[in-house]
This record gives sequence, C-alpha cells and structure tokens, in this order.
Amino acid sequence: MVAMFSSHDPAFGQDALRLLRSAAPTWPLGIEEDRTALSLGSGMARMARDNAPALWDPARRLLFWNWQRRPLHRDALDDLLQAGGDGSLPMPRLLRRLQTALHRPLDPAPLLEAMELGEQALVLKHLLRFVRCPGDGLFWLAQCWDWLLRLGREDLPPSLLDAVAVEEDSAPVLQGLRAQWAVLYRPAEEALAHVQKMDPALWSPWREYLEAELYSRLGRQVEAVRTLGRVWRAMPWHPNIILKLSGWVQPVENPEPADLVDACVLVYSWNKADLLEQTLRSVAASQLQGARVVVLDNGSNDRTPEVVARCSALFPPGRFTDVRLPVNVGAPAARNWMLSLPEVRESRMAAFLDDDVILPSDWLVRLTAAMERHDADVVGCRIVSASPPPAVQSADYHLLEPGRGGRTFQECEDNVVVFENSGNALDFGLYDYCRPAVSVSGCCHLLRLRGVEQVGDFDIRFSPTQFDDLERDLRVNLAGLRVVYDGGLVVRHVQHSSLAKAQSLSSAAHIFGNRMKLEGKYRRAEIMELAQKHTALLWDDLLARRAALVRGLP
Repeated sequence: MVAMFSSHDPAFGQDALRLLRSAAPTWPLGIEEDRTALSLGSGMARMARDNAPALWDPARRLLFWNWQRRPLHRDALDDLLQAGGDGSLPMPRLLRRLQTALHRPLDPAPLLEAMELGEQALVLKHLLRFVRCPGDGLFWLAQCWDWLLRLGREDLPPSLLDAVAVEEDSAPVLQGLRAQWAVLYRPAEEALAHVQKMDPALWSPWREYLEAELYSRLGRQVEAVRTLGRVWRAMPWHPNIILKLSGWVQPVENPEPADLVDACVLVYSWNKADLLEQTLRSVAASQLQGARVVVLDNGSNDRTPEVVARCSALFPPGRFTDVRLPVNVGAPAARNWMLSLPEVRESRMAAFLDDDVILPSDWLVRLTAAMERHDADVVGCRIVSASPPPAVQSADYHLLEPGRGGRTFQECEDNVVVFENSGNALDFGLYDYCRPAVSVSGCCHLLRLRGVEQVGDFDIRFSPTQFDDLERDLRVNLAGLRVVYDGGLVVRHVQHSSLAKAQSLSSAAHIFGNRMKLEGKYRRAEIMELAQKHTALLWDDLLARRAALVRGLP
C-alpha cells in the first residue's frame, strides 16, 4: 500500500487535494477524529463508486489508514473490506477472519454497562474468562480495548493480549495492538522495538508513522523526517501528516530565553488547594524570565489562602501578586479582575492558566515566541491528560458553516458549530503542528494586551464558566486578528472541561444556558462569512506547506 512517489514532482499530491477540495471542502480542518474519519472514508468510497472514480485511490488509502488506527473497530474494518474487494488489500484472509470474529452473535451489553458504571474488578474478572474462549477472544477484546488502554493500568493491556485465544496467523493483529500500548505507556526506545515487529505488509503506513514519532521523541530527527516522508508519499493528501512533516522539515529554532518582564502569568482558583499548589510549583519551576505571576483566590473556603501564601516564597520578590475575593465571581469576571490590575495593564501580554496544569519548563518562552513569530493576538497549545495514557483533551478548534452540524436545541440549527478535531483521542502525536485556528483551549493560552484593548475582555454573561474563551476568540477573529495553535507545546491537564465534568442537572443547565447565549450573540451571516474565510485560510496554508515539501523534502 505504500507507493513511492518523487517529492520533486511539482504535481505530487496536488491533484488529490484538488479533488478533495471539491468533494470534502472542510478537509483541512482535520480528518482524524473518529466519527469524522469513518464518515469521510465511507463517503469518499461511495462517491468513487457513484461518479468520481478518481477518488478511489485516496478513499482506499484512507479506509486502510482508518482501520490501522482502529484495528478492532468493526465499522472501520467493514468499510475497508467493502471497498477493497478487488484484491488490493494485504492479508485478505486474515482481515476476513477478523471481520467474522468482530461480528460474533454475542451480547456485549452487560459488559459495556459494567464498564460504564466503573466496575473495573467485575469487568476484568469476566473479561479474562471471555477472551480465553476459542473463537470469541477478539470479539470480547474489541469491546474493551479502548477502555483498557485508557484505564491507566500499564499491566492490563499486554496481559489480556497474552491471554486472548486466537488462531496462530492472527499474531500480526495482536502485535499491532501491543505496539499501540507500548507507544502510549513505555519509553520510546522500548516502544520502537515493539513497533518494528509489526508486519509492514499489514501495518504500513501506520507502522512508519509510529516509527517516525518515536524517532522524534528519541531526538533522532533525521530518521524521523525520512520516515514520516515515506508516510506522506503514501498519503500526500493527509492534512495532519502535511502539517507535522512541514514543521519537522523547517523546524523553528528553540528561542533563547528572553526578558519577559512585560508578561504576566494569571491563575485563578476556587477550592482546589492541592491542585493549585501543584500548578504553582510547576509555574515556579518554569522559565519565567522575569514575568509577573498573579494568583486570584476566587472566594475559596478550603486551604487555598495558606497554599498561596506558602507558594509566594517560590517567586522573586516583587514579582508575585496575591488577590483574594470574598465570593466566587465566576471565571469570566475573575479573569477580567486580573486583567484590570494596574501591573497587568502595564504588561504587553498575559498568559492564563487553569489551576490544575503541569507545565514543561519552556512553556511561556514558546508561547511568547509563537506570538511574535505569527504576529498573533491569541496563542494556545496541545492539552493532554496529566496521567497515562496521554489523551488529547484539546487541540485546534475551527468553525463549520452554520447548518453543517447538529442541533443543540430542537427549535433551530446551531449557528456556532465548532469543529474540535481531536475528540479526546489517545495521543500518538498527530496534533503536533502549528497553524491558524478559530479558537484554542483556555486551559493555557496567551493574550496580547493590545488585542484586549481592541476587542474587549471576557463576557461575564458566560458565568460561571463555559464558552467564555471561545466567545472571546470569535471576537478576535471577527476583528481580523490572529489566533494560532502551537501543538508542539504540550501542557498536561489534571481534570477535563466543565462540560465533561457536569455531574448534575443544575450544572448541565448552566452550560446549556451559556450555549444558548452563544447561539444568540452573533448573526448567522457573520458566522457564515468567518467560517468560509477561515476554511479558505486553512486550505491556503495546507497547499503552501505541500508545495514547500515538494521543493524541500529529500
């Protein structure tokens, strides 16, 4: 399946992207989120069958890649086999046997319910017995593989793989699963050994992609570029591969730490004393380069005041400000309060952090460098879960045209349709790139204060929280200013978004109430125009990077 093309052919990949621009205009927004990937693959195959035979090659390659990324996903395999019936697939007997195994007439509902309820011991007890049943092992493994990987128990996935009853020639499938686990849990050198045991006849180009990612983690960048280049030659239309490879071919030099006395780091917190202390220690250990740190206690009634007082000693004298409010005023008002402080208003830029993050030492240096490099007014980064395995909580956010999404409310189609392309995917490095965005995660983002003066601060109508970051980023875009996502910077986040954490009817009502405010704040025509302009910008960016790769990749 890996075709060897010449990257020096000026037309390389151009025809496929031209086809995709007409067939799937939102292609550059992202294609790796599970539902998007499966929908695009099956949709392209359908179009190729009906009236666009030129789409067959990218459709089949995408379907094969979709299955390699999700080897126990029944729909991904069904779509692949339906489109690959002409004998073009490797190991067709193995794939057909796997399809039969995944369609066993068994009822997984009790097991799935126990997983949903968090009854880990019960699930594992039955699972160990089920996977040992001859003929049934892969079916039961498929029901729980993603759950097992996300459980945070490094020992469990390989133990289940050792126990599963399969025919001997199914070993290549199990090796692919073992490599997945190793990339997520084990050191890069060990994970690379597992990946290189994957049969290339079945696993290319996914095998090469994982090799490239691991070479990069090991600092073997020449090998990483060469290997990822082979993946690009097999799929010259894949947006994530183009974006990632172009960043590797033309890397940005790590900036020399500069004087950042004109920057502020702003953290607000409510009743999360232990997490706040971990965050402040992480901030103190980073390269602040003279930046001021401001902590706002948003009316906490736990140990937050003593934590803030203790952590103040971690920072240089005169570069730490402690603000304590008597009541919780909500996230937008707390942010605005900090932005209104004289020492913050005198600054040139301000970085907002959630109170439950773990930072790499160069996070602020990288954000400020990206802001200057792209002349941006908002810069964000890749947010991943703090504990293994790493999952992408957020990457770059984009807009779909109104009417292209679902309905939050029954009465009308959504006006603001945000395309969040990571979908909490396990992090295999596919979002390691830098490009324009409509919005970035508020968990860690940098604002230029001149932009705050121009478009305003956070709208307190979105209290207590949810959508306040997105709404402000929309204003930034509508004012013609730039939002940039730098996915090479990874920040670990202990908790998830407030939407994911909504555990009660009242908290969910607050969130959906804010969603209704967001829907009503902007005219449909201006959101439509912004979505269209932004998609065109992403296409221009993608095609320019493709052209640069054609010129510059050895």
